[in-house]
Amino acid sequence: MQSIGIIASNSSETEARVILFDQKEKIVQTESLVEVNNLNEGKIMAVLRKGTGNNETLNPGFYNPGVAYARIGGQPSNAKEIYDFSLSVIGVIGESVEQNKKIIAPGSPVQLYEDIDNPMAKLAGPNYKHSIGHYVGHPTWSVTVNHTFIPYHIGIFASTGGGKSFLARHEVIPFLTKTGYSILILDWKGRDYAPHFPKDQVLSISDIALDNDTIVSYLSEKMGSFGYVAYGSGEKRGVVTQALESFIYQQKWQNLSADKFRSLMENTIISSLNKTNAISGKPYEEEQRFRRGLSKLHNDHIDNILGTKTPNNLLEITRKKKILVLDMKKTGKNEKLSAFLTLANYFMEIMQQNEDLDVALVLDEAPQYCPYKPSGIQSKTTEIIIDICALGRTHKLCMCLLSQGIAGEIGINAAVRRNLNTQFVGKIHPLDMMEASNWLSPFNIDPKFLLSLAPGNFYFMGSMNPSPIPLLLTFELSEKNEM
Repeated sequence: MQSIGIIASNSSETEARVILFDQKEKIVQTESLVEVNNLNEGKIMAVLRKGTGNNETLNPGFYNPGVAYARIGGQPSNAKEIYDFSLSVIGVIGESVEQNKKIIAPGSPVQLYEDIDNPMAKLAGPNYKHSIGHYVGHPTWSVTVNHTFIPYHIGIFASTGGGKSFLARHEVIPFLTKTGYSILILDWKGRDYAPHFPKDQVLSISDIALDNDTIVSYLSEKMGSFGYVAYGSGEKRGVVTQALESFIYQQKWQNLSADKFRSLMENTIISSLNKTNAISGKPYEEEQRFRRGLSKLHNDHIDNILGTKTPNNLLEITRKKKILVLDMKKTGKNEKLSAFLTLANYFMEIMQQNEDLDVALVLDEAPQYCPYKPSGIQSKTTEIIIDICALGRTHKLCMCLLSQGIAGEIGINAAVRRNLNTQFVGKIHPLDMMEASNWLSPFNIDPKFLLSLAPGNFYFMGSMNPSPIPLLLTFELSEKNEM
């Protein structure tokens, strides 16, 4: 370590300002880790943030000789030049790093950690053996992780190009597998994960057998809900929908081709509606509703509900392969959400039977599943994600959600967000300035700093972080560690 400055006045037990020694401003920068030898006893680990430089002779608020000299291109005196940084306390150093409860005495010397010192080892203590990435600027400082909080769920946030998928593929997923979790990845676009894993670890969404309720909702939606009008927040239902429901639940259509499914469904439902029409005195009205709906249903739509792999099969494959990617690119939004609902309902059943899963469910493009204002099928997916998060904490199911935005129109539902107790926040969109400020300003992190954060740099905070304040981490990318 090397001495860089001393603590200024107005210090507290959680923060202070560091006045830098002459020329140390050339080597000290934002996010540097330091150790304070507190004159009130104890050694304190801290991080430097929000640096400022002051020179009284260059105050632009009024005219003075220094300003006059600068106007004609001269180099003013630096005799009154001061550099300082805000210091945020991580904790007092013992066997591990614990909460500091003593005021940091003004005048206490401050030393900068160098590569050889590796403060992450001090932060971890003997209890944390796993890591994710390394501290920014120090490849040998692996950032330690408290793996016991994995089932308290993870959020990864960064705007397009910020490195979300890379962080998940290269760091978070390998970390989860090392801690005993099997990983099921739902690749919304089929481009961020499926091409990067062996073919035997990738399944198409059309291979999945959907549950009966999901199939009814999906087919009804594709057939325009048969012209029925919904009231309030209820689904569009009627006699034809009920006939469709009865047909699907009889399950005589399983293992048929799309053409044979269409033929059997048409004959079965028309026969059912003829009996209904005879009783109601409205001949052919419901049959016409059905035929108009059937004309909108394509064989490609039918193919999407003919998968044979049940959620139980999917779970077994995931546990056997350790990592399984569900490629969802071939289907539309509602089909993807329907498949997720089927899977989520199955996971809920297992947990309600008091069984542990030891599974991490990775949702790429999380706002598609749980937008800030859900409606339609997204209301169901949002609700079940909230329920899964609640049960997952005690049954070893980790939800890992990736999103381009944190809150608002580009982010995820607030109720879901509150369940993500570990966060990785990278480069943000300007629309997320307010939410980023709510999260990071208490730790002296300027949200504007996140607008220009380099791709692959993430603030790590929350339950899995042994540090009570966010740490800026990054990771190495190369062809060798591409899965």
